[in-house]
Amino acid sequence: MITNVQEDEVELYLCSRKLYSPLLYEVKDHFISQISQLMNEKSLSFQEAFLETKISWKNELEMVKADVFSFKKIARIEKVVLQQQFCKMNIISALFSAVAFLLLIIQSDIFTILQILLLLAWIVLLGYNFAAGKMKLSNYMTLSFHPLLIRNILLGTGVILIAGILKFDYHEIADLQISKLFMVYCVSVQLQLMYFNSKKINVLI
Repeated sequence: MITNVQEDEVELYLCSRKLYSPLLYEVKDHFISQISQLMNEKSLSFQEAFLETKISWKNELEMVKADVFSFKKIARIEKVVLQQQFCKMNIISALFSAVAFLLLIIQSDIFTILQILLLLAWIVLLGYNFAAGKMKLSNYMTLSFHPLLIRNILLGTGVILIAGILKFDYHEIADLQISKLFMVYCVSVQLQLMYFNSKKINVLI
């Protein structure tokens, strides 16, 4: 039977791997279950079972770069969860931008209203995060250089360069208002980042 002190030791180790809740507590449950099983089946002491469990989780808990555009290091298992979250955010932002593009074609006035509402939502959510103490200035600076936003900038630059190589008219690009669509995409990404940050879900902020 694992004692409370031993549970605290397991949690302290997982905290050193910089795991965020609820993932930390999920992994902790797996650790405790595996340790208990080893103690019962192999008659190992807690420390022996704990060491064997850490070895078996070595790959998942190895500290790796969180993202190509990030200097932070997190556990590999956290990175997998994080990348899955980023993928969902990109899909949601892309779908939202596609809807915005249809509005731009069908009714540009509605698209303008959408832009205003997005910016207002961004201001309100940012103000709430600051007022509630869920975001500091350092967090905001990190948000400004977030890997997803850097990708957006590179993507936008790539589109412009490809257009130049293919000798499209830049005035034509302006008419299509591609930059506005990128703005919609970026703001929708930022809104999601701030929302998850307020929920204390790891999004590298």
